[in-house]
Amino acid sequence: MEPDLILELVKATVALFVIVDPVGVLPFVASLTKGLEQDERARVINQSVIVGTALLFIFSIGGHTILSILGISLASFTVAGGILLTILAFRILLQGGEGWQTETTTSGVFPLAFPLLAGPGAITTVIFSINTLGIPYSLIPILAVMALTWIVLHSIDRLLTIIGGTGADAIARIMSVFIAAIGIQYIVIGLQDGVAENLNA
Repeated sequence: MEPDLILELVKATVALFVIVDPVGVLPFVASLTKGLEQDERARVINQSVIVGTALLFIFSIGGHTILSILGISLASFTVAGGILLTILAFRILLQGGEGWQTETTTSGVFPLAFPLLAGPGAITTVIFSINTLGIPYSLIPILAVMALTWIVLHSIDRLLTIIGGTGADAIARIMSVFIAAIGIQYIVIGLQDGVAENLNA
């Protein structure tokens, strides 16, 4: 493997890890899985990582094609993701940890797998990385980051022991402000890119 390719792989892996931010997601996992048995919590985490990995694989391989078929620009997709994150942030801020809860068995898919682990930022990153790495090398950063994410998320028991349910709920409310900021940032970036695309058209 050429040194330049190794460097691009490292850069892509680091960038994706920073965006996925599994350590920052831990308080939300604590809130999402509050009251679940250990086996059920592990199931939610496993399902979320698998679904998140699958989504990133799909968008890495065919992201441009998927958006093109649907007639959606990358800028519009980024704005939509930002709006989704902002709504989620307000829900958590008002409801605390309960803002993560759903009444269906798909709670592992939303909101942990999407839009947190495989959100618009991560999807945009993998779509861009295929331009520099190509297939199959663009899949390596995804596998590495999601494997690390799985390890980090399964340390949730230690977190719950340290901060407890009340602490996790408080952290979720505080972190919702940062999620809102990220959501707004996605909206702004998407709008800027959309205007630039229209001007260049």
